[in-house]
Amino acid sequence: MKRRLPLLALLLLPAAHAQTATIASDIQAGRTALSDNQPARARTLFASALAQDGGSHDDRYAAAMGLGQSTLWLGQYPAAADAFRIAQQEAADTASRQAAETGLAQALNAQDYPRAAYALVAPYAMGQTRPTVELMRATQSLGWEDRGANYLDAAPAPDTQGYLATQYRLLGDDIRLALSSQLQGDFAYSHDSDGLDTWHVGGAYRFAPSGHDGWTQRWGIAAGTTHVEDDLEARRLDDLSLLGELHLGDDNRIDLDLGPGRSGSWNYLQGSARWTLQPSDSFSLSTGAERAPVPTDTAIADRLIYDVYSLGVSLRPASRWYVVPTYYRQNFSDGNHRDGGTLKVLLSPYDIPDTGGAIGAEFSARIFHSSQPSHGVYFNPANYRTAQIGLVGVYSLSQEWKVRGVAAVGRQVTDGAGASVYTVGASLSGRLPGNGRLELQLGRSSAASANGGGSGYWCNSVNVSVRYPL
Repeated sequence: MKRRLPLLALLLLPAAHAQTATIASDIQAGRTALSDNQPARARTLFASALAQDGGSHDDRYAAAMGLGQSTLWLGQYPAAADAFRIAQQEAADTASRQAAETGLAQALNAQDYPRAAYALVAPYAMGQTRPTVELMRATQSLGWEDRGANYLDAAPAPDTQGYLATQYRLLGDDIRLALSSQLQGDFAYSHDSDGLDTWHVGGAYRFAPSGHDGWTQRWGIAAGTTHVEDDLEARRLDDLSLLGELHLGDDNRIDLDLGPGRSGSWNYLQGSARWTLQPSDSFSLSTGAERAPVPTDTAIADRLIYDVYSLGVSLRPASRWYVVPTYYRQNFSDGNHRDGGTLKVLLSPYDIPDTGGAIGAEFSARIFHSSQPSHGVYFNPANYRTAQIGLVGVYSLSQEWKVRGVAAVGRQVTDGAGASVYTVGASLSGRLPGNGRLELQLGRSSAASANGGGSGYWCNSVNVSVRYPL
């Protein structure tokens, strides 16, 4: 029997060699397909190589890396992350493992898991361009741009064109903007079916952020003027605000926008304060308070103001799903109060292959009960509820300009009377010369708002914001 074992091994060698040759040929063919801009074919070839038995650790690493790169190209980010995790396990040395972890960080960033991506590349990204790009992307999502500045200074700029060079330039500009003092201008206008026109012009100056040892602070000042007009009267409101943004460690953020307001001889305190706790990429808790005049001509004439206290969570049961319930209590100075809530369920957009577009979906609902229902001064039924479902589309006009659109339909019930509602909107965001930013939003909705509501109601709106570093 012992004499037969070497003979059996010799007989099996050709089969093992053939299988190894097939794995190697699939890997080589997959690389050629990637070079020829055929990611779907490359994915098939790399997956075939990875599925075969008999390959070495180097073969499995190469196949997994190729599979990760091709599925990233196709926008299949969860599959890409799985492939890079296999490559991470099969890596033979530190450089290979770091290459796999950088690919994994790219897949995680694409799925909006910036904390996980940051934790992967931060230990070794200093001085390396590709992992620094993923680290900058993560810090931008988290508002940790100050942590990315040193990495940006240490990483050499790419000397070739393509994805890496473009992302390095764009993300570098984003970090420089975030870390500079800024000047911002805003304009907003709305017109509704009740003949109410609202104009707002404002500006803000924000100082450069500062901080150390895991916390940062940023302060600023803002001022604005709002005109509220109908067929009979026109009212003007002026406001001045102190702006604050504080990051306390990794998990806590406080946003402040507080100051005095004035309309004629009426002086009041207005603004908002919000605290957010986000310990992970899949959960956050936020609570806030807001105070503002009710934005109708008759309500301003009556010096009517409201306070809102809210508590909400953001849950992420799966990589593309977000569930955001919020409870709020709204107190009006006329003695009325509301208990209400909102719910949003979001499906983040899927990339459409071979295009610059992506499509997702959203569901939104709102409900409240007023203790003292009234008519004529502001929209104030005893009971109100609405729900809408719609599609969300995103299209990249270029690396620097993006269009987003939403179209939703649903139904609202106001004190037992039902009516169909809809919301349509589009936004354009992009970069201006000198590292400025532009955001333009257009919208139309028939759902009730603080201004008005009910059957046949609609409101058109436009908002423009421009920011520049100083």
